[in-house]
Amino acid sequence: MSAPEEVLAAVERGWSVIPVGSDKRSLIPWKGAQEVAATVEQVEAWAERNPPCWAVVTGKLSGVVVLDIDGQEGADSLHDLEAQHGALPPTMSVATPRGGVHYYFRWPGHRIKNSTSEVAPSIDVRGDGGIALIPPSRTIHGTYERDATVSPVEMPAWLITLICAEHDDGHAAPPDVWTAMIVNGIRDGSRNVDLARLTGYLLRRWVAVDVTAALVHLVNEYRCRPPKSRAEVDAIIDSISRSELRRREARS
Repeated sequence: MSAPEEVLAAVERGWSVIPVGSDKRSLIPWKGAQEVAATVEQVEAWAERNPPCWAVVTGKLSGVVVLDIDGQEGADSLHDLEAQHGALPPTMSVATPRGGVHYYFRWPGHRIKNSTSEVAPSIDVRGDGGIALIPPSRTIHGTYERDATVSPVEMPAWLITLICAEHDDGHAAPPDVWTAMIVNGIRDGSRNVDLARLTGYLLRRWVAVDVTAALVHLVNEYRCRPPKSRAEVDAIIDSISRSELRRREARS
C-alpha cells in the first residue's frame, strides 16, 4: 500500500513524518523519530503496515509549531485572545475530528516547549519534541482534514509572547542569542520573533517602555534585513507591553 498523498506532500515539504497508532503513540522508536527526518522510501515502507494515523514531528526538525485549538472551549479562548491582541494571520490549518483546528506556524528559530492549556483554556502548543496528526489520519472520533492550504507563516508577536519558552519560565535567553542577533543581523523569517523576544527581555527587566521602544526601533533599523515598518514594530512593542502589564498586575 502506498503512502497517502497528503503524507508524501508533507515529506516533500521537508517535514519529519512518522506512523502513529489510533492512540496517537509513535509506531517507531521515538528517539530516532526526533533526530532524523524520514525519507520517502522509509515512509513508503511504513505505509505497507497500514497505520491508522500519521503525524508530523513538530519543532526544529520539521520547522513548524502547531497551535491546537480543542473544540468549542478552545475556539472561545482563541476568540478572547484575538479580541485582546488581533486576529491570527492566515496560515496552514487542519480541521480535527472533534471540532477543533490545528494552526501551523513556522518554527521561530529557538526552542518552543509543548504545553497544555497554558496559553489559554483548551489551547495547546506542539513545539519541540511534540507531534501533530495530519490528514488523512483517522481516530475513533473521525478524520483529520486539511482546512487551509496556504503555507505556514510567522507567529504574530503576541502569540510568541504567550508561548515562547523564555517567557513561560522567566529565564533569559543565553548571551550568544543576543550576540548573534546584533553581530549577524536578523533575517526576514525571524524578525517578528527576535524583536518580540528583545522587547520582552527588556520589559521583564523593568526597562522603561519608551527606552525599550527606542532600542527595539534601533535594532530594527540597523540589524533587520530588511527592516520592518515603524508601524509594525510599534504593534509588536504595544502587544508585548500589554502582556507584560497583565503579568505584573497578576503578580501584584
